[in-house]
Amino acid sequence: MIVAKINDTAALEAIYPKMKTALQWLRDNYATIHQTGVSRVDIEDGVWANVETPSMKHIDQQVLEVHRNYIDIHVPVDRDEMMGWLPLHKLGKVVTPYSTERDIAFYNDTPLTHFTLHPSELCIMTPLDAHAPIIGEGTIKKICIKVEV
Repeated sequence: MIVAKINDTAALEAIYPKMKTALQWLRDNYATIHQTGVSRVDIEDGVWANVETPSMKHIDQQVLEVHRNYIDIHVPVDRDEMMGWLPLHKLGKVVTPYSTERDIAFYNDTPLTHFTLHPSELCIMTPLDAHAPIIGEGTIKKICIKVEV
């Protein structure tokens, strides 16, 4: 897991070539993309952004999710977002087994930590990071960029 300000990501771009494309797109579009009616933006092969307005869940109701084939870059737009985190190797309580088609599995383990992500910050979750996003009350406008590994 990595947490950073959107404009302080240059060092992260060397991690993986597609990460540079994803973070550059985010810097170029963060200020305006949420004002459009777009829900998905294809950035390049293996990199896309979902612009979402999900209902947030109470901390006790949100489960952890994991992906095998994609890195998630979570970016709240209009309000704070609490997230839970647990390293992959500590998972054990499967709620929904891994779906190859959807690249996701859900677990009911207790996160090791919770943290708050603010607008203009991002959180990068790798396939080693179980995460419980969209914790809070009401709805949130957010961007989730998927980067194929």
